[in-house]
Amino acid sequence: MILLKGTRLEQMNSSTKGNQPMNEVEQEIRKLEEELTQTEMRLDVDALDRIYADDIMVTAPIGICVDKPAVMSEVRQAADKATIGKYDKDDLKVRAFGDTAVSSYRMTAWATVEGMEIKRQLCITNVWMKRNGKWQIVARHTASLPGDTPPAPETCG
Repeated sequence: MILLKGTRLEQMNSSTKGNQPMNEVEQEIRKLEEELTQTEMRLDVDALDRIYADDIMVTAPIGICVDKPAVMSEVRQAADKATIGKYDKDDLKVRAFGDTAVSSYRMTAWATVEGMEIKRQLCITNVWMKRNGKWQIVARHTASLPGDTPPAPETCG
């Protein structure tokens, strides 16, 4: 069996579960992730424009890779059509590598889009990079989880 007690895999897993103290960068990214949550709940276009790097790459749940203009277009459309009722971020993990950090979490959001109730359930991974003293998201991957009910394409613009 691959997960026998004392195996290297088990040791690696236990060392990533918080047995080590968080460093300053990990704490800073956790704070930024909380700010990101609040920004996404408000659909704050200007704040998201600052958080997302100009050269961001985003992999959408449908598997396409888009750039910042496409992401910001979606955000602006959502801000005009949607209201976020609740936004939960669970199981946040952060790993720091100098001026780069990776965060991963499960997100569940309940929203109303043009009168239709939707529930989004995604697994999200963000790559943060510190440039000129400022942290920004340079890459994001989103994957749908079971129970994800995205709005119909015609409500997305």
